[in-house]
Amino acid sequence: ELYNMKRIVAVVVTYNRCELLKECIEALRSIEEKIDIMVVDNASTDNTSEIVSKYSNDSNFLYYNTGKNIGGAGGFNYGIKRAYKLGYDYIWIMDDDTIVNEDTLQKLVDTANSVQDKFGWLSSLALWTDGKECVMNYHEVAMDWNREKKNILNGRLLCQAATFVSLFLNRKAIQEQGLPIKEYFIWGDDTEYTKRISREYPCYLVLPSQVTHKMKNNEGTTNLWEIEDVDRIERSFYSIRNDFCTFKRISFWKMIGFLKNQIGVLKKVIFTNNPYKMRKMRVLIKALWCGLRFNPKIERV
Repeated sequence: ELYNMKRIVAVVVTYNRCELLKECIEALRSIEEKIDIMVVDNASTDNTSEIVSKYSNDSNFLYYNTGKNIGGAGGFNYGIKRAYKLGYDYIWIMDDDTIVNEDTLQKLVDTANSVQDKFGWLSSLALWTDGKECVMNYHEVAMDWNREKKNILNGRLLCQAATFVSLFLNRKAIQEQGLPIKEYFIWGDDTEYTKRISREYPCYLVLPSQVTHKMKNNEGTTNLWEIEDVDRIERSFYSIRNDFCTFKRISFWKMIGFLKNQIGVLKKVIFTNNPYKMRKMRVLIKALWCGLRFNPKIERV
């Protein structure tokens, strides 16, 4: 079996959610396969240090504090880079609110075996606490269904994009495609990274491999004109700027399509009855202006 010859580490990025982190770690420790666990802490100010100290004597437990909040993008960049340098063959990444099942990893490993290690990443199916699919954890599926029949029969789907909620990365892909863009800070880093890898390697959603994603509520990304939380309006700057950068790098026409979409959003903000119109217009225009010039370098390992 491939697993017996390979070293696997689960990389968990956390920030001020110590109770969820504890549940995440305990779920990983209950897996039958012996794997290492790496926690990347974005300088939490809650009881995270007390939680992780309970595992400090475990030889398979690694803890790194980044020293400041470098966002999800920065945390995953940091964790994948560390894990790569430590020589792991597979790097299994997730947020601190990802709760794995006992067979989540085994199903990923089975798929890695069945495709003879020819993959860039494998992604689990994320379910919410009620057992329904987590709408935030979308997968962009390759559309050639005729070619996909064999994959579907084997419980997998060829995909082009996924999220960082239980993403199983192949060392070879990291070696060739580098790291997530830490400058994205939050939002869109997973889309950009998984798209970058899937352009060079086959990548799959593994349907039998499932996790529970303990988000507060099972909602997708809210449209800018509908947001009523001021903090979320400000944070949506990163979503718009980062997506602009991603599409700009894929192709000119993808960028044009994105800009057309954002003009539509701006019209909705102006012409629909919603709060904080001026703030939303300012965030959207600023994000597009910054996105035009935003061109962070891809960091190689």
